Amino acid sequence: MFLLIDAAGRFPLGDDGEPLLIDAPPATADLSSPVRIKPGVTAARVRGVDAADLTGPGGGTGDARTHAGHPLAARAVGLVNARERYRYDPADGSELTWGDGGIVARGASGTAIFPRLDPCVIGVVEDPGRQRILLVENSRRPGYFTLVAGYVDVGETLEAAFAREVWEETGRRVTDIGYLGSQPWPASGALMVGMTGRTADIDALGPTDGELTRTRWATRAELETLTLAAEGTIARALIEHWAHQPDARSQQNHPTRTTRKEHSNGD
Repeated sequence: MFLLIDAAGRFPLGDDGEPLLIDAPPATADLSSPVRIKPGVTAARVRGVDAADLTGPGGGTGDARTHAGHPLAARAVGLVNARERYRYDPADGSELTWGDGGIVARGASGTAIFPRLDPCVIGVVEDPGRQRILLVENSRRPGYFTLVAGYVDVGETLEAAFAREVWEETGRRVTDIGYLGSQPWPASGALMVGMTGRTADIDALGPTDGELTRTRWATRAELETLTLAAEGTIARALIEHWAHQPDARSQQNHPTRTTRKEHSNGD
């Protein structure tokens, strides 16, 4: 069975919205970077064929964004991308040979090289009363509101990275930082780590790095009126996780009620 990813990064979906496995690639297809993602299933890049041409009557196409949390799709996209990105041993420049599973590559030295994963923090920033969260619009991905995010720097903890990103992007200090969940992001080889924190800085106190075009506070009711990050992304999952928590007023009225649960985005 094959899960084929076309040149645009799309793969076919079945009628149920699941990645569609086919028995054999079309005769006109040009396959490269094959990876065995589980017993009996091989993922590969396909050229000469569009993913839309491989779907069933009621199917569509998916990609690394729509199915970022899907175990099979995320593994397929991530490992095929890794085979295409990492072709030479950084130690001696020799060409890499990947194993069938796409997990280990070796060059002339025989040293094992693994697909790279870059940790990236993303998270909810609440106001002191837990009535609002800070939403942002990224200049590189305009058109919707999402959460502050950025890569973890060398020598940083996840908590320090999140505090730094919030400060650099919004000019606000953040405290009470915690972990909520994670999601693979195979499109860029990242691992998204969901965080939460609070800030008393309603307005920016410092200069920002220009990465954002808009920053705004939003209540739970206002979230319904805004265009948010796409469903299936950890940004959307974290926003909805916060939206469905009791607000501070409910917590005061129900002091014994559970107000925080761990979230793991595995869809």
